[in-house]
Amino acid sequence: MSLPTHVGPYPIRGVIGSGGMGMVYLAHDPAIDRAVAIKTIHRRLLESGDDLGVAARFRVEAKAAGRLTHRNIVSIYQFGEDNDFAYIVMEYVAGRNLRDYVQAPRKLDVPQVLCVMMQLLDGLHYAHERGIVHRDIKPANLLVADDGRLKITDFGIARTETSNLTRANSVVGSPGYIAPEQYTNREIDRRVDVFSAGVLLYRMLSGTTPFVGTDDAIMYKIVYEPHKPLSEATKDTTLKPFDVVLDRALAKDPAQRYPSAMAMRTALLALATEALPEVLPAHILLAPLLENLEPSMPVPTLRHASEIAAGGAQVVTTVPDSARNSPAPPKSLATTVPPSIPTPTGWDAAALAEVERELAQHVGAVARVLVRRAARGASTLVEVRHAVASTIIDIEERERFLARAGLPPTHGAVSAGAGASGSQVSRAVGAAPGGMPMREGDVDKAAAALLSSLGPIARVVAKRCAAKSSTREQFVASVMEQLAPTVDARRVQADLWRALG
Repeated sequence: MSLPTHVGPYPIRGVIGSGGMGMVYLAHDPAIDRAVAIKTIHRRLLESGDDLGVAARFRVEAKAAGRLTHRNIVSIYQFGEDNDFAYIVMEYVAGRNLRDYVQAPRKLDVPQVLCVMMQLLDGLHYAHERGIVHRDIKPANLLVADDGRLKITDFGIARTETSNLTRANSVVGSPGYIAPEQYTNREIDRRVDVFSAGVLLYRMLSGTTPFVGTDDAIMYKIVYEPHKPLSEATKDTTLKPFDVVLDRALAKDPAQRYPSAMAMRTALLALATEALPEVLPAHILLAPLLENLEPSMPVPTLRHASEIAAGGAQVVTTVPDSARNSPAPPKSLATTVPPSIPTPTGWDAAALAEVERELAQHVGAVARVLVRRAARGASTLVEVRHAVASTIIDIEERERFLARAGLPPTHGAVSAGAGASGSQVSRAVGAAPGGMPMREGDVDKAAAALLSSLGPIARVVAKRCAAKSSTREQFVASVMEQLAPTVDARRVQADLWRALG
């Protein structure tokens, strides 16, 4: 592998990392006599016109991080081009990334974890106030410099007010760390970084992320399943005060999360039992993996503190911590859900893919997980559509999805307007002609349908409402009366009728 002598006016001293976009070099800035990191991309990629490809992310990184000057964010010095490359010149951070600090058997104590979180949330708040959402906060994108200061890096998938690098059925970010709305194609804002910060906090205090499993399992858990409380997962009652903070930071609904990184910082600071250091103390710092390579030396693919390997953001698939030292380049960004979810036995992959594509227009990349899981317990495509339709929130869209398979419309769906309350919906359902008697198994079906909206109390509500209802119409109406104003009554009503059949 040949090493260029220069990138632009900068003499190259060695290789920091490599990736799908190009190389990251250690270089020297002769004008200021300092070490810099230079991330490169070949000009042909920059001129490819692929708005979801490496070129677009390269420009986003230069634009996004280039607007930010903060002690906890890696500085961008220059964007340039020469005959072979376009490149970003950035601050070189001697040290290690945070992943090296959170891997077992190494574990930060609580004051040190809080020190890291204070710095992270400071940097995120600064970026957010300037219109930049990172969208891929994880240990590998956080550096600990040799003075103990935390630095946020890799803004390659950051979102600015004028950029949008996603499309239906694609996900950007790292499994286990990204927020539910990044999977379901909902609007995103700074609260996706709050969610990721919550995952990081959980990881540093417990040694594991709150959502584990295969990629598709992680996706499903993040969107639909609650996390295990930290104090329960660790069996450490001294961490119980963090449960409240994590419950809010990891809320499925963005409206229930901390509205800003600063709000989360304030909540965490209140848990500190001693004065927190501004940076991590010197006695726990790890030695940098890379000091200074001269061009005459062998050129390994090294990963020092910055780990700013071009294209280094992980997407939907992830590399286990035990394999992080592999020299294989990171996977490219903006991929769709990976083909790691096998086609259920006896099913035509093309037929399921068509349903997945239709569902993805409404729920995003998680469609593949939902459809293939439904197919495992179904024998026809009609049954698969029936099973996954309840994930489509908009009732009219749900009816169109079902109509393509010849399924009947949702009972009472037209009776409630878009802004209907629980009582309004219940009156509409109660007015439906005829009465269908309650059947054995209705409570179980209803409890399952209510779980995503009501959580652990779903079965209690279903049992109580069934006890005072003789018909399904009365039962649905009774459930509607129990709903809090913040619950989407139209969705609950449609889900109930869908479950009851």
